[in-house]
Amino acid sequence: MKPPITPSEAKAAKRPVARAAASTSKARGAAASKSAPDALSGLPPMPKTKARAKPAAKPAAKPQDGPSTVTKKELFTRVKARTHGVKGSEVRQVMDALLDEIGAALVAGESFKLPALGTLKVQRHKPITGADVVICKLRRKKPASKAKDPLAKPAEDG
Repeated sequence: MKPPITPSEAKAAKRPVARAAASTSKARGAAASKSAPDALSGLPPMPKTKARAKPAAKPAAKPQDGPSTVTKKELFTRVKARTHGVKGSEVRQVMDALLDEIGAALVAGESFKLPALGTLKVQRHKPITGADVVICKLRRKKPASKAKDPLAKPAEDG
């Protein structure tokens, strides 16, 4: 049996081998580039690799106790889903113009009467440096209870 090799002896044994291998590969590479074309030049190109998949979206750090906030991006996604056949860029332009007009009208103190939304009135307006604070009140009708359909078909006599 051979005696075990100490770590320092292992390092000493690897160094000359690594240096010798590196020097011979450099010599081979220099000789090969001068004398003959690259051995890989006749092979077809490597296929492109797919980009790595993005990691899953991070879950919210803390669940909110109250109602969630709808962002402009979320609003755009909802409107785009409801408008089939309309390009996203057109939806974005209309949405931006609508939000700008609503914001300007609210800052000016105007009220809105929109059947789908309700009546929106400005309660208070306070201009501050770099912003306008507008407190609004929205009044909406409650959805009707399960009443009879006014357009229901009449019962057949029979």
